[in-house]
Amino acid sequence: MKSIYIAATIFFSILFTLCSTHAVAQNNALYNQTVTNGQGNVILLGKSTRERLQQAPFDSWFDKNYADYTVDTVAAQRLKPLLQHKRFVIFMGTWCGDSRREVPRIYKLLDYCGIPASQIELINLNNADTAYKQSPGHEEKGLNIFRVPDLLVYDGKHEIGRVIESPVASWEKDLLAIAGKESYQPHYAGTATLGKLYSTTPLEKLAKDTQAIAATLKPLVIARGELHSYGNLLMQSKDTAHAMLTYCINTQLYPGDPVAWTTLATACFKTGDKRGAANCCRVALGLQPDNKEAAALLQQLDGL
Repeated sequence: MKSIYIAATIFFSILFTLCSTHAVAQNNALYNQTVTNGQGNVILLGKSTRERLQQAPFDSWFDKNYADYTVDTVAAQRLKPLLQHKRFVIFMGTWCGDSRREVPRIYKLLDYCGIPASQIELINLNNADTAYKQSPGHEEKGLNIFRVPDLLVYDGKHEIGRVIESPVASWEKDLLAIAGKESYQPHYAGTATLGKLYSTTPLEKLAKDTQAIAATLKPLVIARGELHSYGNLLMQSKDTAHAMLTYCINTQLYPGDPVAWTTLATACFKTGDKRGAANCCRVALGLQPDNKEAAALLQQLDGL
């Protein structure tokens, strides 16, 4: 209980200085924009086309993975009429192994179901540290895109479901569940649930309900690293307040994990909350006395 109190106190201490919305300039994204990333590889950015994926240097993996995928025709025949008036948005990264494997499979299934290109939108995201999982036009903004590929399914303007990173059963069966309005829970359901809360609930209210939120997420979050990664993504997107809240909730889900506390300590330090950082370091060291990162940070704080 003491550690939960520390996490809640830390978040409240920085909430009102961090809850301003970070405005992102809306640029006009170019179709099929190619750049060379930090690893020296050509990647696509922004709104793209399937035809560009079928050209060098992307065709080597797109064509192979498209050809290698065998559509479950029995399930696809049931799925076909359910998809005819749906709209699909695919967020991917040509730098991402999961995207390279799964996106050609998505296209092959949609081809089998007779879905025209006009009903499919393809958005490529960056992997640069300064624009991680962002598009030049920021089409991902407000959609809680934290893993790629991410296939969003729309009925009109309403999102009826999404498949995150890879299907739970298969593309055919997952889309059958979504389009058929059956119960469906994607991978990373905990992060997806938290993202929906962030988009619909004021930050101040969320900060007061962290224990209830943690209780809701507990059966959905698979490991400490899930919300850790989500918090890092929010930090990189300059959404500091939600990132801090994510780290705090993670310590409530995993109060005995020193890494969760060290991560929160580092985040507190970066946002100027030295007292909160010191408290988190002490919790981490209480759990893991040889935690070098927490010890070094605490020593640095003592010297300030």
